[in-house]
Amino acid sequence: MSWTGSIRLKAVLKNARTIVSDAYYDGAFKLSRPVFLDELSPTYFLIHVGGGYVGGDKYHQLFCLEEGATMTLTTQSATKIYKTMDEPAVLKTEVVLKKESFLTYVQDPLIAYESARYIQDTTIHMESGAGLLITDIFTPGWSESRGTFTYDWIRSKMNVFQDGKRLIMDHLFLNPSDEMDSVLLLEGYSHFGSLLLIDQEVDGEFITELDEMLSPLGSNVRIGFSRLPIRGLMLRVLANQTQQIEKVFSVCEDLFRRRVRREDPIFYRKY
Repeated sequence: MSWTGSIRLKAVLKNARTIVSDAYYDGAFKLSRPVFLDELSPTYFLIHVGGGYVGGDKYHQLFCLEEGATMTLTTQSATKIYKTMDEPAVLKTEVVLKKESFLTYVQDPLIAYESARYIQDTTIHMESGAGLLITDIFTPGWSESRGTFTYDWIRSKMNVFQDGKRLIMDHLFLNPSDEMDSVLLLEGYSHFGSLLLIDQEVDGEFITELDEMLSPLGSNVRIGFSRLPIRGLMLRVLANQTQQIEKVFSVCEDLFRRRVRREDPIFYRKY
């Protein structure tokens, strides 16, 4: 398949530090130089140079972390999906995590404009002992009619496997064009956020503490937790502003870094 943009990263642990042993990018995808926001693992900014996705665009990402490697990935800015009248825009992401590795993948909002159609397909293969924190935020963009939910649809599929066994199959389909769906779409909220956290130390006590920390934020947003078949959680957020979802995610990530990984919170330095 010919990709509009593709990117490949492979990280290994060497002398107690994570380094990238293989990196490749092509087309509309670019990759920043590593930034060390903590002492031992790099942070990379994923860059799209085309301004946004349009109909027929197809993108591919492959991230591989070898045993013990840790890495943080984040997008440089929001991803914009413009009008896609014929074919949808597609992003396919594959993640491979060997044992004791940990990937943090914090994504800026995906903004779907009027008549946008978008497919996001994420497959994660983990070995026992590997960990993951990954976020998504979906928001409606500007429309000429100034109506809400004017994108055609967003489809997000995620499959997570551990040692070859499927642990999670998550399928989100937002379809405002369906009259029945649009009546109660997102319970009247405009923004949707999802955070998946998998780690052996994310137990009931962690979730209880997180719930207590998030309680003061509940007046403006809807927050829900799902326990996983293994140690971890799925966090869902409904809100009317991107910043509200980002605040919830920040509380969760900061607690995890402080309580589990014994690290300081990360400031991603985006302007």
